Amino acid sequence: MTIVTVEPPKVQDDLSEVDRDSLHTLPLKIVPLRLAALSRARLIKTSRLESEIELFRDAGVGLISIKSLPDFIQADPEDVEADLEILHRLGDLNSFDVFSLRNSLRDLKIDVRSASDLQLSGSMEEKLTEYMKSFTRPLVVNVFGATNDNIKNSGQIIHMFTNIDRDVALKNMRKIAQMMGITIADIPDFLEKYGDIYLSLSYFRQCLDEIVPKFDQFTEWMEEVKTTILRENRQLMDKCSFVNDGLNEVLSSVTGRFESFDRNSQTFWENISMDSFQALHRLIIAHHETIGGVLCGLTVKLNSWEQKFPNHAGSPQKRADFILAEMAPGLDRLIRLERSAPSTTM
Repeated sequence: MTIVTVEPPKVQDDLSEVDRDSLHTLPLKIVPLRLAALSRARLIKTSRLESEIELFRDAGVGLISIKSLPDFIQADPEDVEADLEILHRLGDLNSFDVFSLRNSLRDLKIDVRSASDLQLSGSMEEKLTEYMKSFTRPLVVNVFGATNDNIKNSGQIIHMFTNIDRDVALKNMRKIAQMMGITIADIPDFLEKYGDIYLSLSYFRQCLDEIVPKFDQFTEWMEEVKTTILRENRQLMDKCSFVNDGLNEVLSSVTGRFESFDRNSQTFWENISMDSFQALHRLIIAHHETIGGVLCGLTVKLNSWEQKFPNHAGSPQKRADFILAEMAPGLDRLIRLERSAPSTTM
């Protein structure tokens, strides 16, 4: 059986792909702020896991702390105060990825300019195709009896029900409705949620896969400090151990969560029902903020290391200074965040 799919419409707006797809940048134009100057600014997560305002990038990078905003923008004090309140709440978030933001902004009762502002870019969705195939394959095989080789993004799953022969489409919709114990009218909502939760897992897993090799290289780089005269510096050695053990704990734990999601997904397909799907959906959504926060923290720390030491060189003292100034600060917060993650049991 051949499935003909049609690309879902692409979102057209003024958000950059970097901002859409990033864990650690938040374009302030998407939230309702009073100060016009902030529509061109972004919140940035630093390697110390602090949130700062990036006012400009053209001539260098203009980063300021949130509390320093009144010193840089002259405006009505009431407007400044109102925006500061929102900025501080946003700054406390652990990640700025679109999936975490959907939950976080709702909880904070902060609106966005448009729901489409919290979607990945089309190019990122295509980049996640291979990750998505492992999640979409059971659905496509069970319903259509076909492969999913020509699916490039989650939106196409829905279009598969509308872009084939009408009689065949109706037959397939009845089949999935019977499997799930739902009506045909419920299918679009199920498919949208199904595609979106697995898109989020694909996105986070891709972020994790980018982190792992950097982590391995960084730990080797840090170990070299222990072979120098600095090994006599007990405080430094203790801090190196803290960084190494902390990063290992966080990375191992979050990797285990993904393995648990895989097992839960398999369980769903072995016992297909709307109740089992809703339980799986709730489980994954509940983990978005902690997974996003942990991956954001790991990403900004390891990216900072690569930017400052692009050739993985550096004198022992420069390495020690970096470990103390950028890798250790905020790591305890990252460890607590991972330990606070919900159970992975449905």
